Amino acid sequence: MNKIKKVAVFTSTRAEYGLLFPLIKKIKDDIDLELNLLVSGSHLSEKFGYTIDKIIEDKFIVSAKFPFLSDDDEISESKCMSILSMQIADYFEKNKPDILIILGDRFELLPVASIALINNIPISHISGGDVTEGAIDNQIRHSITKMSHLHFPATEIYGQNILQMGEEEWRVCVSGETGLDQILNMNFIPRDNLFKNLTIPLEKEIIIMTLHPETINNQITPKFVKYITEEIVRKTNYFVVLTGANFDKGGNQINEIKRTIASAHDSIIFIHSLGQKKYYSLLKYSRMVIGNSSSGLVEVQSFKIPSINIGKRQKGRLSNPNVYHVGVNKQEILNAVNYVTTTDFKNKFFKEKNIFGDGNACDRIIKKIKSVNSNSLIMKKSIFSSTKTE
Repeated sequence: MNKIKKVAVFTSTRAEYGLLFPLIKKIKDDIDLELNLLVSGSHLSEKFGYTIDKIIEDKFIVSAKFPFLSDDDEISESKCMSILSMQIADYFEKNKPDILIILGDRFELLPVASIALINNIPISHISGGDVTEGAIDNQIRHSITKMSHLHFPATEIYGQNILQMGEEEWRVCVSGETGLDQILNMNFIPRDNLFKNLTIPLEKEIIIMTLHPETINNQITPKFVKYITEEIVRKTNYFVVLTGANFDKGGNQINEIKRTIASAHDSIIFIHSLGQKKYYSLLKYSRMVIGNSSSGLVEVQSFKIPSINIGKRQKGRLSNPNVYHVGVNKQEILNAVNYVTTTDFKNKFFKEKNIFGDGNACDRIIKKIKSVNSNSLIMKKSIFSSTKTE
């Protein structure tokens, strides 16, 4: 049996790295596996916080860097994909891992997966089978599913979605979301220490707001972000912590307006990247989360606080009972801010378990990877019916 030894993990954003962190650590610590950590995207961009520093701080060795973004000018996503394709192709020609692990549905995963595919490198995909109708992520995710050889969806429903796409049952392992593993085993930063470190007044109740641009019919504009943030501060007593948008088109402009409004208001701060420990610790002490990040749907339930999901970016995705969906509308959002703290809404989610996992996702993923023959992964059989033609 050709066992898998060399495991490459690709990461290009702080959010994705946070979800992958517990898995990367387990791979690093496993005596049977060799970690190859491939770092790219916003990790290498000053505009987006240069979060490779956090990876190094976590004591991981970076095997290769793929800088396809520019801090000097805007480069289209299609050109970014072209640059990354050349970089990753060169790497895979010289360094062929036994398997590649990728997570999610970001556009830059397409060239990574396609180059791995044509080099006969098996792909292990985490968080497939999901549905987000309001973003191009949907098509990207399903494309990656069809290129992949092992699948680790978060829920049974997502696992069934993958099977319906014609994937063989033995290749699908419902693992749960990897990010939940870290939450359930974390030593959180004490509230006073954290607030002082982030310059948040100790007497304040806080809201975390994370707004990314939508990739289809974008309504999350810099103007809207400024307007709704200032309205929340003006009409409530909350202190608002704004976190950075990702590097999708329009993300940099949203971050610039966040910096501007934070500098003009005593009750708003902008922190581009908290890092996972600070972010999860801040969730523990927050009153609620507002935005359109997947974290609001997936992870926040584990902290027993409400999450207000704005707009269509996450449309179609399963959500925990703590999530309250609203449109890109000022009054809907302000009404929601008041409603989600009521006993009526809290009773809907407070005693419920997180539908996305039990904290053992990484163990399931590693067990599955170590159980398969690397040679057997490449040849995929289709369960689609075929018709013989004369």
